[in-house]
Amino acid sequence: MKQAVLVEPEQIEIRETEQPKPSENELLIQIAYCGVCTLEQRLYSGHRKIYYPIVPGHEASGVIVAKGENVHTHHQIGDYVALDLVNRCHNCYNCTTGKSNLCKNRFKKGQRVLGALSEYMIVKPEQAFVISENLPLEQAAFSEPLACCVRSLQKLKLSAGEDVLISGAGTMGLLHLKLAKAMGARALVSDIDPKKLEKAKSMGADAVLNAADENALKDTIERFTGGKGVNCCAITTSAIASVKSSCEIMADGGRINIYTSYDDDPAFPMGLNSIHRKELQLTGSEGRTETDFYTSVALLNKGIISVDDLISEIVPLDDAERAVAQAIAPDSYRILVKMDQK
Repeated sequence: MKQAVLVEPEQIEIRETEQPKPSENELLIQIAYCGVCTLEQRLYSGHRKIYYPIVPGHEASGVIVAKGENVHTHHQIGDYVALDLVNRCHNCYNCTTGKSNLCKNRFKKGQRVLGALSEYMIVKPEQAFVISENLPLEQAAFSEPLACCVRSLQKLKLSAGEDVLISGAGTMGLLHLKLAKAMGARALVSDIDPKKLEKAKSMGADAVLNAADENALKDTIERFTGGKGVNCCAITTSAIASVKSSCEIMADGGRINIYTSYDDDPAFPMGLNSIHRKELQLTGSEGRTETDFYTSVALLNKGIISVDDLISEIVPLDDAERAVAQAIAPDSYRILVKMDQK
């Protein structure tokens, strides 16, 4: 089989290796599609390091083609699945207290880490979520990023009828938008790119705001919310100025979630009195739990959320390096790598 191997920053090689065989408690998956996430982009650029060489990829869908003799679950050969490819040791403090998304051992060498830019891979049964045969496998590959957005809006405790500002109109911002609308909230989207704002509007944003003009941003929020400000905000852009402007347009008691990650570690851009006097609540979210993943798959399976309009391009595995480079381009949404070369 073939797999894309990141051997060092900005160098991906397509290598051939033996197709793996599942043990008695494992599943063999023929990978169909894998999205190129910002994690893969940072690994490729060198801004994030796990170890080298590594097979990247964790936003994946595929088909079960073999299973071990002692797989005592509902999984059957031929099932279409979405894959949750974050390792969970089930023993550390975080795993045993409901925070498996923060498993202390999820990226440790010596286990299967990422790995979906490959024609086949082995997974544990609990990592394979069966999807409807009516859900295209390319859309099923969005289960993982959508699950991260589920966790994000749960951290914000978003309720139906509330106003949520989504700062950033990239792929993750637009997934937040789709989810917020499905939850019955009014969703406002801010960005500095007019084309991305047009995309957000076409996807149902109740208002779009150009973040380049802070005064206009504040005025629009004030008019839209009757002067009270937005109830909550998800920061999906790494532009640090967005945190400051978001704090300033929050309603009293508003909630802010830092969803994005940063290449460096910028300081919080506001004074503490800004949080104290308005009783703002500040949180962050990282990844997703198994429950978040289940919710995401249910939303896609039932057609409550559709993601076909977020696919910018589908690239063959042999061109994996071009796929990652294209995903970094600011005008791209999700680039998918297709494993089947036929």
